[in-house]
Amino acid sequence: MINYIVELAKELERRPTEEEIAKKMQEILSMNHDKLNGQTKRNKVTGHMASQKVKDEANAHRLKDSIEASPRVRTINILMHYNLNAKQIANALNLTVRTVRDTVHRYKLPRAEIRPIKGKSKDIVGA
Repeated sequence: MINYIVELAKELERRPTEEEIAKKMQEILSMNHDKLNGQTKRNKVTGHMASQKVKDEANAHRLKDSIEASPRVRTINILMHYNLNAKQIANALNLTVRTVRDTVHRYKLPRAEIRPIKGKSKDIVGA
């Protein structure tokens, strides 16, 4: 790595002024050095249709009206349909309010239907 300020000081045989340092930096930038050019660092993958397709597939479950989820999520969904707020649900299920709010945000509750995960038992009344 080249220290241009030290080179400039050797060239001038004295300590360079701010104006001289600024002039030297302008010369360096005008040389179109690859490492200083911001265009070369751009991520070229972000604009591809393939990456957009992957994002759409990853978010597809969020757009559905009916999903498969755990018994806790199903219970929170049912309680939300009874117009209970997060604090009341947290108190009833012995959870923190933050856990309830995070679950609501993650699964976009309330939903019309939440199916049990295959292989899990139906242990919730009304499921």
